[in-house]
Amino acid sequence: MNLDISTYQKINNSFRKRLIYHSGVDCGFFVEMNYMINAMLYCLAKGYRFQLYSEDANYGTGKGWTEYFIPFCEEVHESFHHKYNLHRPPQWKRIIKNVIRTRSLSFVFWKLKFMQKSLMGHWLAYQAYGEYVRLSQDVAYNSYKHYHIPSVGINCTYTEAYAMLARMIWQPQPEVKQQIAEAKLSLSLPQVYSGIQIRGGDKAQEARLITGKRLIEALLPQDGDCIFALADNYLQLDIVRSEFPHLHILSLCQPHESGYYHQAFNHLTPQEKKESIIRLLTSVDILLRSRAFRGTITSGPSVFIMKVRAGEPSVTAIDCPHYMFPDCLSLSIDERASISREMMIR
Repeated sequence: MNLDISTYQKINNSFRKRLIYHSGVDCGFFVEMNYMINAMLYCLAKGYRFQLYSEDANYGTGKGWTEYFIPFCEEVHESFHHKYNLHRPPQWKRIIKNVIRTRSLSFVFWKLKFMQKSLMGHWLAYQAYGEYVRLSQDVAYNSYKHYHIPSVGINCTYTEAYAMLARMIWQPQPEVKQQIAEAKLSLSLPQVYSGIQIRGGDKAQEARLITGKRLIEALLPQDGDCIFALADNYLQLDIVRSEFPHLHILSLCQPHESGYYHQAFNHLTPQEKKESIIRLLTSVDILLRSRAFRGTITSGPSVFIMKVRAGEPSVTAIDCPHYMFPDCLSLSIDERASISREMMIR
């Protein structure tokens, strides 16, 4: 199933009520993209016109989404969205659990402060637009297993609906498209290759890291002897290359890279940030076209690739039981991290 931007825009613009989504708040690029696509699905299901605010995006240099991709919806530019249009916070049930676990009320105060900000955001939006407007924090998390949205021809599972929107918005700007093509050409990729993601850096604070060796061992001989690795630590690439000298392991990871740390990324110069994001987009574009892919359910790029390619037997996560895999992709980050931890200690 496919959906083109013009059809989406026609349907999206027909909705009277609207939601303005803030992209690039405080997470890595593909986690932010995952949130955004979920919000787009939410709006289609509820009949809300989806609009975007992204000019302050942490992955951009002042242009936001359109710095890398062609626009797919109307964008707004009012500056109050920077401070008052935020990701939806955890529900009170989780806040109380954290209070009990830490014996501290800091989570309660944080939640109350967020509620104040949310009220202010809705008030400022009403003043700016003369109507009640929903914001990012109004997107309720859901794990619908099936979506039926006749207006856009969606009558399918969550992952199929997600993939439809993801393919629609994955339209790089001409300049970026050219840079991606040049980077691919420099790699001399063969027609048949497989792919993996080796994640390091700050991900170790959230989940058990998976070695490149374990990922490669999960591939099959027919997947080819050329492997493209999305990696953030050059040393890990050297290690896995020494472990599999008979394989041709390619990557865009740079020799100076020692793991992705989101806080460090936020302090890069605008040019360094843009170059890093384009390398990431190139790597994911390559992996979207690989014969096979082995990834993890705890990393944004892996989850994005697995959702877009859902249903392909050659695309799997090694930290998720096979029978749980399709449903696992619709779970929250915390739920996926819990499944991954249990799987990796077996």
